[in-house]
Amino acid sequence: MRKPRSFLLGDTGRANVYHVVTRTAAREILFGDEEREAFQRILFKQLKFSGLRCLAWCFMGNHIHLLLEVPDKGEALAGCSEDEVFARLDALKGEYSTKLLLGQAKLYRENGHADGVREIADRVRARLFDLSAFMKELKMKMTAAYNATHGRRGTLWEGRFKSVLVDGEEALRAVAAYINLNPVRAGLVENPEDYRWCSYAAAVAGVKGARSGLASAVTGKAGSPWRVVSAEYRKLLFGYGLERVGGGTVEGRQNRRRGFSAERIEQVWKEGGRLPLAVALRCRVRYFTDGAVLGSKAFVDGFFERNREGFGPRRESGARPLRGAQWGSIRTLRDLRLDPVSLPEASG
Repeated sequence: MRKPRSFLLGDTGRANVYHVVTRTAAREILFGDEEREAFQRILFKQLKFSGLRCLAWCFMGNHIHLLLEVPDKGEALAGCSEDEVFARLDALKGEYSTKLLLGQAKLYRENGHADGVREIADRVRARLFDLSAFMKELKMKMTAAYNATHGRRGTLWEGRFKSVLVDGEEALRAVAAYINLNPVRAGLVENPEDYRWCSYAAAVAGVKGARSGLASAVTGKAGSPWRVVSAEYRKLLFGYGLERVGGGTVEGRQNRRRGFSAERIEQVWKEGGRLPLAVALRCRVRYFTDGAVLGSKAFVDGFFERNREGFGPRRESGARPLRGAQWGSIRTLRDLRLDPVSLPEASG
């Protein structure tokens, strides 16, 4: 039986971070430059309204990656007045449905209908500081924008989104780097800063929100100086990865970037060896999309104990080591046995 999504929610009373992935129906490559640009604008508006933070993002041709920090809903809404709730709708004021909602609330207030105002405010509150509500609205708005542009109808996405609960600096750094290396794995660019629809490119360009998000993922402090964050982050982004062979030089020699060849990676796997972390991040890592929970051994074991009823009676512990690379202290809840690390696919 499939476990409900609530099973994978983090602890209450604190902010939790999730790596979220959603793909197009049939994984068809649909998004070009204009679509990805429009989707980024929709994302930023939805973040401003919802109260979530995006620590890292990447928009690809047939899927998107988001590393989302979700505050505790109860704490975030505690003492939040109706005026403060309605003020959040300012980020969406250009939308027709928001104009109707604000107009209705204004009419109720003018007529002294306090219960009506409260009911509308409660509906808005339900949409705030909530991962499922955020993703539902985000995907709906992206679908509407895409369908309107292309004269299309129907769903754009492949079912519900995937999410992995991520905790701890080591795991957050790795997942954030993995997200920004998507276009490199897909062979679209040599370096992630050359791909304008990822958070690292935005951070290099000076976008404050992108720098703050990566600072939180890399150092645990949103206000860390960018020079410190960038230096630390680049160790993962620009460590030796897959070997690439480029065009010829004027002397007739081939350009070669030092790294692991695909053949060497395959050999390491067959021999039961472990890849360096920087190499693994340029491969496809199923732990980051299907591992359910990523973090330290203490964090994963703690999650297991708090949700013991969701597991079979034979399972005695939660944390599982990740296979295939030098993952340090990162542990996973799911012990993936089928291709946990594999060569990158053409689609990224």
